[in-house]
Amino acid sequence: MEIKIKGGGRSFKINFTIRPQENNKGLYAMAKTSQDLNDLQEFLINRGVNDSAIGTVLAKNIEKKLKLPIDVDYDYQGAGYGFQFDMYSIAKKLK
Repeated sequence: MEIKIKGGGRSFKINFTIRPQENNKGLYAMAKTSQDLNDLQEFLINRGVNDSAIGTVLAKNIEKKLKLPIDVDYDYQGAGYGFQFDMYSIAKKLK
């Protein structure tokens, strides 16, 4: 999945790999290549952007593709960004 972000007059295209979390607890996203990771770090450090903003952008893109509500998993302990399905919203749609 590719996201496009802008900051400090520069545009970045960063590719992420999306994988299931251990024990099917949700999904996680990691920079696809070392160059993507370098671009992400440059964007975060040099542009003074909060790391959680990237997670929010990724969650919105995943939601758009899956057409299912996604929450950022702020308790995710691994590398990258964790996500969980919003089960209450999904259950509400099934009524």
